[in-house]
Amino acid sequence: MGDPNKELISLHQANLLMLAVLALAPLVGLAWGAAKKRIVPGFVIGLLVGAGNYGLWTVYNAITEHLGLDTVKNLLVNLGLFVAVGLLVGVGAGVYASKRGVGKSKEQG
Repeated sequence: MGDPNKELISLHQANLLMLAVLALAPLVGLAWGAAKKRIVPGFVIGLLVGAGNYGLWTVYNAITEHLGLDTVKNLLVNLGLFVAVGLLVGVGAGVYASKRGVGKSKEQG
């Protein structure tokens, strides 16, 4: 049946996957932008998603390497990091959407 201690994927494979996301996200954003007839914003969003994903992966790995995978401190630090990033992205998206008038009907604004 195989080695029960063998990981599902290696760290090298996971890093390659994150690099693939970094490379493909702008292309997906470009295709999405082309479909919406807004190529530049789609590409920029894809680039931000890819770079943000790779950046968080790198920071997560550094924190986990320093604190250890199986520690509560690692869990709490990474939880705090991802909650903070989620809040920043959510607030930023909300501010951006409110400035552009996204979500307002024509009668409201």
